[in-house]
Amino acid sequence: MSCDLEHHQEFGGYEYFHLELKKFRAEKLLQTTWALRSSLNSEAIRDSLMKFMHKDDRIVVAEISVTNWAAWKSLFEIT
Repeated sequence: MSCDLEHHQEFGGYEYFHLELKKFRAEKLLQTTWALRSSLNSEAIRDSLMKFMHKDDRIVVAEISVTNWAAWKSLFEIT
């Protein structure tokens, strides 16, 4: 999952967005990219997070396979 959060002033640093990520036990991979495991589909995860985003922010939620991805200098290893 990756996002552009542009409205920190209006959303108090996106405190509730980050609390929702904690509920999912998401791990930060890059500055605005997280990995998580869930039984929910991509749309349900997106909708859950969008409640805590500004209408002009952006989010992409995509399913990836644990065995079919690669990273370099990721902050967290999901394998």
